[in-house]
Amino acid sequence: MTSVLDEKRRVVLPKEIVEELDLDEGTAVAFERRRGVVIMKKVGRGEDSLREAMAWNPKRVRKPQPVREEEVREIWD
Repeated sequence: MTSVLDEKRRVVLPKEIVEELDLDEGTAVAFERRRGVVIMKKVGRGEDSLREAMAWNPKRVRKPQPVREEEVREIWD
């Protein structure tokens, strides 16, 4: 199966893939790179979504800033 990017870098998914993954308009999908291959998968709910979010590891471009004690208290209070 193949598809072509349009002028806005969008791609139309083949009908077979849409049906197999049970994708609808507005369904979230995740992209992952593995050894030069891009993998697309449907983002689930609950534990699967959390696992995917925790596995996301963006390239750091700046040094992390320390969190102030007040900020931590705002989160946990």
